[in-house]
Amino acid sequence: MIKILGEDLNFDKTQAMKMATPFGGGVARWGSACGAVVGGAMGLGFCFGSTRGEEKENREKTYAKVQEMIREFEKDYNTIQCKELIQLNLLDPADRKKFQEMNMRKRCAEFVAKCADSSRKLVKEK
Repeated sequence: MIKILGEDLNFDKTQAMKMATPFGGGVARWGSACGAVVGGAMGLGFCFGSTRGEEKENREKTYAKVQEMIREFEKDYNTIQCKELIQLNLLDPADRKKFQEMNMRKRCAEFVAKCADSSRKLVKEK
């Protein structure tokens, strides 16, 4: 996800891939927020975020954009939690094997595409 937005936003793809490494499996296989959602939030933060605490307007705009992306995602999938989206616990080696056998990367690619589309739309809205 962050790689896709990185291409759109002209930041280094290698750095983007390194930054995104822990997002898999709901952040390091923990099953929490989907890595595609986290990556989308990072991309939106890159576009609209603040660098200082006093920049309340930028923070509020960023929060609003990310919340809209999350709403769209939840509308389609009813959750942003990885464990619920894929119905597997990726901390469990047996479930990791099922993930591979079931070709779940294809399903995750769908989540990435959804977040990329939503984020791109939100960036264009400035």
